Amino acid sequence: MSKKMTSRERVLTALHHQEPDRVPMALWGSYYTLQDPTYFDLLKYLNLGDPVSPFRRYKARNSNYLDDRVLDRLGTDVRYVWLGFTDLASARPDTMVDAWGVRWKRIPPNIMSVGHPLADATIEEIAAYPWPDPERYVRPDELRDRLRMLRTEGTYAIVARAVNSYGPFEQASVMRGREQFLMDLLLNPELAQLLICKVTDVIVRLTEMYLDIAGDDIDVIEIPGDDYGGSDNLLFSPKVFDRMVKPALERIIRPIKEYRQDLFVAFHSDGAIMKLLGRFADLGIDVIHPLEPLPANDLGAIKAQFGDRLSFMGAVDVRQAMPGSVADVEAEVARRIRTLAPGGGYILAPANHLQIDVPPENVVALYDLGRQYGRYPLGQARIRIRRRTAA
Repeated sequence: MSKKMTSRERVLTALHHQEPDRVPMALWGSYYTLQDPTYFDLLKYLNLGDPVSPFRRYKARNSNYLDDRVLDRLGTDVRYVWLGFTDLASARPDTMVDAWGVRWKRIPPNIMSVGHPLADATIEEIAAYPWPDPERYVRPDELRDRLRMLRTEGTYAIVARAVNSYGPFEQASVMRGREQFLMDLLLNPELAQLLICKVTDVIVRLTEMYLDIAGDDIDVIEIPGDDYGGSDNLLFSPKVFDRMVKPALERIIRPIKEYRQDLFVAFHSDGAIMKLLGRFADLGIDVIHPLEPLPANDLGAIKAQFGDRLSFMGAVDVRQAMPGSVADVEAEVARRIRTLAPGGGYILAPANHLQIDVPPENVVALYDLGRQYGRYPLGQARIRIRRRTAA
């Protein structure tokens, strides 16, 4: 039996593609969090009292809380810090405007974008647009206080949440409109390239600020997520990715690896992205979330082909398994650990945000079962899985 590790040791061992004492577990990162109603229900279920103060001042997104009490109860191995840029710049009762100039509206139970500020913009108008000044929106003192507390504890792996909710492609799509921007990539590449470049300028500056404050103390940094895949294929060809998007990701990752070569880079991209995984590894990405459980994503083949170059986080189905029964959650946890955990390189987490349709008992079951099935060596766990499946 493996020697019991601290949470930080467990995470770092797995990310170095070695087997720790058990599979590490995570919740509440930028791409795999609890939406507010799910958080409130879980608080009541666990009898943990009142919600903590929102880390987003204006409750500006669908997930605005980060509660270490919940993570302690679930036994997760990661704690998070944040820079503050994902707050909205201003707020009114029903409509908000973020630092990018995008309008958001409360359409219960969610908050959704309702305008594209550059929908009809020319190249000249994009160049002249008032792009965000990062210094106006970040909260460095809050970040330093949080780091100081986590350093004192010294138990958990520290992950820096992404500086922005969206990566270059997604942010450009929000500002331009998804359909229009997809057409721009093919029909108006000069405009699309300029828009991606301007967005990337802001993300790079935010990343540099993050590293200046927290770079010596964090173990993993999330870069803003970008969804490149649909349910069965990419949204655009690998050639378009190489020409239009890859240079932006290179610019974001470069200062991280120059600051600390051993700082792990995590990246989220939904959909059928198998054709890009080798490119992600070449870029210096270390951890991929979520490996969305789609028919087009053969997780066993992905582990076999890329498991020596990439670590994986997530993969737990949030569409059917997590809203289903506890037995559904158990089968899903067993399946993902069996496929992705051998040899290390896997962190158990949801494949996306846990929404209002996920009952609190299933959230608890996900992590309780993760501890049960995730103990190394995994041979005995496999026997239990087969017996339960047969039953």
